[in-house]
Amino acid sequence: MKNSSFKEIEKIISKAKRILVVTHQGPDGDAIGSLLAFGFYLKKIKKPHYLLCVSGVPESLKFIPGAKLIKSKHPKTSYDLIIGLDYGSKWRLGLNGYIKKYLKIPILVFDHHPIADQEANIGVINTSYSSTSEIIYDYFKSAKFKIDKKIAYVLAVGILADTGFFKYISDFKPLEIMAELMKKFKIKPIEIDNALYGQIKFEALKFSGKILGRTKYEAKENFVYSWFKRKEINRYHLTTDDLNGLVERLRNLKNGRFALLLTEEGKNRIRGELRSRPDKNYNVAELAKKFGSGGGHKYAAGFRCKGTIDSALKIVAKYAKK
Repeated sequence: MKNSSFKEIEKIISKAKRILVVTHQGPDGDAIGSLLAFGFYLKKIKKPHYLLCVSGVPESLKFIPGAKLIKSKHPKTSYDLIIGLDYGSKWRLGLNGYIKKYLKIPILVFDHHPIADQEANIGVINTSYSSTSEIIYDYFKSAKFKIDKKIAYVLAVGILADTGFFKYISDFKPLEIMAELMKKFKIKPIEIDNALYGQIKFEALKFSGKILGRTKYEAKENFVYSWFKRKEINRYHLTTDDLNGLVERLRNLKNGRFALLLTEEGKNRIRGELRSRPDKNYNVAELAKKFGSGGGHKYAAGFRCKGTIDSALKIVAKYAKK
């Protein structure tokens, strides 16, 4: 797929009568922020649409304005256009059954993950962007679409979440965008930080201590890691969403070029979160891509794979040697 210009995209959207907008399963702040920003945009230009995230909105992101507008079930009818946001690989959209039923719907992509198997017909895939929300911000600028405070807020959530409040970036553009949103719309990053990370459950804090307590350092491959299993999190009546930010604690250890947190999401299903720091200069996005379905930023990336915690750890160790 060749990247389209924003003008080309605007024309395609204007011609579509009904649009299905979808983001990836297990969404983060950028996924939900960009999805809602685009939904508010389509509403303002009076374009019928359907917002979809098949795994639903995590509890920690339900504070975002408009979160209740997002559906978790496929629509029952066909649409003229599918807009996929922030998904990296097509399977993450959870649309296989829907697409098989309606084969001819074109897919338009907005994504800052590396080109992989998005399988889109048109759109923008550009890793120079800090987040998909930042791409959409630029699209709105190109379309001369005037955003309001609600749209500014959801874009800010996406940008702040995916940059780790600017810990994972080395360029100024996301900072400049946030400065504009703060000045023009009185957006307060501290309030978004409190909403995203300031609602930790007591049981989550206790369990986090156990996970951090089992952290190990692989000296030969030079990385630190920890893990937890599904049965453990069930015992504490928590979800993986309750443990957001835990890998950041590992990232701040003096040892290791990078940090790894492995989660057993289900039988034979493993999720890996990877973090590094500019001073360690290790590209975890390149490591995540070795898993096929992985990707992300240079200093913040992730992957999903089949297997066990031990088998995933061995694969990471194998590629970390190189």
